[in-house]
Amino acid sequence: MSLGQVLASLTSAKPICYNREKGRDRMNWQNALPEIITHPNSRLRFKEPLAKHTYFGIGGEATAYIEVSTIAELSAVARFHRQWDVPIAIIGRGSNLLVSDTGFKGISIRLISELAKLEVDRRVVSVGAGLSLPRLSKTMSRRGLSGVEFALGIPGSIGGALIMNAGAWGSSFGDIVTDVTVMDDTGELVNLTHAEANFAYRHSGLDAYFCVTGATLELKPGDADAITEKMQAFYKQKVETQPFAEENAGCMFKNPPGDSAGRLIDISGLKGYRIGGAEVSTVHGNFILNIDNATATDVLDLVAHIQQQVREKTGISLQTEVKRLGFGPKVE
Repeated sequence: MSLGQVLASLTSAKPICYNREKGRDRMNWQNALPEIITHPNSRLRFKEPLAKHTYFGIGGEATAYIEVSTIAELSAVARFHRQWDVPIAIIGRGSNLLVSDTGFKGISIRLISELAKLEVDRRVVSVGAGLSLPRLSKTMSRRGLSGVEFALGIPGSIGGALIMNAGAWGSSFGDIVTDVTVMDDTGELVNLTHAEANFAYRHSGLDAYFCVTGATLELKPGDADAITEKMQAFYKQKVETQPFAEENAGCMFKNPPGDSAGRLIDISGLKGYRIGGAEVSTVHGNFILNIDNATATDVLDLVAHIQQQVREKTGISLQTEVKRLGFGPKVE
């Protein structure tokens, strides 16, 4: 072989490994992932059934499931997401989520430990996105801080409440937020003002970022007993008017302006209507229940039927509030 041939063969040869895609010929992202999940409080599992991580109790397996315990590790996951181009879904506590029967081909994440912090300085409260709303509500009532009484009956996390601007009884979570911390897909933290979060009815601009990591709230001081009494009254009313025993994902549809989705479903004669294992609650029409091993297909077929019937009978098009995962490349 001539010198020219040798040089040509060397310059055309495919490298064994390279920086961004570190040897994809020999390693896939599932093999690489354990290298960045090393904190003792964090957990990594493959082929994890998401049905057991959602209040609906529905859904197939996630390729990987991680409980991330530190900002540093979450930052590493963000960079991993970019490097390997693998889909990521922050599922929180799974209270407002319908997962596909075929599961999610990517990494599902729940935030714990450092990312579920709760710190109080007088009336200013710093919360991690992984903290549960019921815990926040109970702790604030004991400390005599008012503003989150409505949240006791909402089983989700702070992160989900921020993204969806969750609310009840005329209050919304965004009303008490002064600023929000998010992480971009380079793993860097970004602080946003209340205005920059773009809160609206059951909506915000926060899902444009890789992940919400926390927020600062400003509450009102008051009498602890009176705050607790108000919180418990809200909770009692919720238990009496909404289904709690059966598996569900909370309100399925957004309330249209000036009306109630539950009322529209009720007057359309749909309470108790069932497709497969999914049924419209007889207690509150805006809840779809997993009565008998419902599939995601059962739920979506029932959603479509409700939308069609309500549109035909009232002229109003209901929009879903529950998030979907695994039906496309990302959370829908």
